Amino acid sequence: MATTENNTTTQERKGRLYGRKWQILIFKPAYKKDEKGNTVRDEEHDTAIDVSALRCVFQTQQNLESAAVLCTLIVYNMNAATEGSILTEGFQIRIEGGYQEGQYGEIFTGDIVQIFRNRENGVDYRLEIIALKGVLMFDVNYVRTTLAAGSTPRTIVQAISDNADTPIGVGEVSQNLKQQALPRGKVLFGTPSKYYRDLCIGNDANFWEDDDGNVTIKKVEDEIPEDKCLFLTPVTGLVGTPVYSDDGIHIKMLLDCRVKLYTLIKIDNDIIQRQAQQYDVTGKGNNNQLPQQYQFDQDGEYQVFSVVHSGDTWGDTWTTEVVGIGRNGRMGLLTAVQTKEQTTR
Repeated sequence: MATTENNTTTQERKGRLYGRKWQILIFKPAYKKDEKGNTVRDEEHDTAIDVSALRCVFQTQQNLESAAVLCTLIVYNMNAATEGSILTEGFQIRIEGGYQEGQYGEIFTGDIVQIFRNRENGVDYRLEIIALKGVLMFDVNYVRTTLAAGSTPRTIVQAISDNADTPIGVGEVSQNLKQQALPRGKVLFGTPSKYYRDLCIGNDANFWEDDDGNVTIKKVEDEIPEDKCLFLTPVTGLVGTPVYSDDGIHIKMLLDCRVKLYTLIKIDNDIIQRQAQQYDVTGKGNNNQLPQQYQFDQDGEYQVFSVVHSGDTWGDTWTTEVVGIGRNGRMGLLTAVQTKEQTTR
């Protein structure tokens, strides 16, 4: 009897998350002398300041409308000398977080764009850092090259990446990009984001910087591998009740670094909180609204279109919030799209 009870308890606890884990680093540049005696940057020996032991509050925001990821990080009561060096020399931050039970990894690595110091009360001081990911790669970079007649979207992506002032690695690129070739040569003279965006608009795709620092380009109807689908229940991390809205299904969970753009999340449709439809009794409005149940995926699988990671290393906040849209199966189209010719934009 005891063995049965222990086995039952083990099964009930399977998938539960225990033991928060995190590491937060702020980087300063290192320097060296070159052959001519000039002081130059030594990127291989940049200094990493570990502030994990202090109270840190962070939030990252990413959605398909922009290739950039925004992060705000607040570090409390830092040593004055260390804080001063970060204010003058800090250039990058990295945040890792999750749970010890195999769910831990990188949440954000990006470039600092603003640092300032505030006083929260009579005792606590806070160093506030705003950082962006993807801006230096896509918007503060430049491409100067030409494309030959007959270039396809995939060769265009490679040409943009290879010929940027700071070359860009190419990660996952959709196999479903149009194969239509350029009828004539073309000159590229501008930022990578401009040309990636033009290409994506023509293919109903999106681009962003992945965790390895490479450009990723994917279409909304690309097939999603089975291992990229996360099944959420109150036992495995679901927080509160998913809520229907006009822009998708809002889902909140315990902090999960595995959740990225285009990740598929599976939940029970029966627990989604419905909302009252708006009706116009004057007769001047449109009461022919699409029933809410039509927006629900038949299998309860929702593709992530925006994701927000929030954490407080000394507080209760440790969550991931997403907005997901049903796509009628891993190989299907979004519920708002009836044919491949239609667009989600």
